[in-house]
Amino acid sequence: MANTDQKTILLEQAYEEVKVICTKFQDQSGATDMEVKTLLRELARVWEKNIDEDHDIDWEV
Repeated sequence: MANTDQKTILLEQAYEEVKVICTKFQDQSGATDMEVKTLLRELARVWEKNIDEDHDIDWEV
């Protein structure tokens, strides 16, 4: 994506959408803040693994 401003706007929109989804999940399930954070961390790990496998990325610094 060449337009940095457009990318920033899309990231902000995605953040807001994820926040709404997490709030609805928490309200409907009674999950604690820590449970929601744990869920998001687990999702990030799955995506990171998939990105590593799909694009041969080494995240170790």
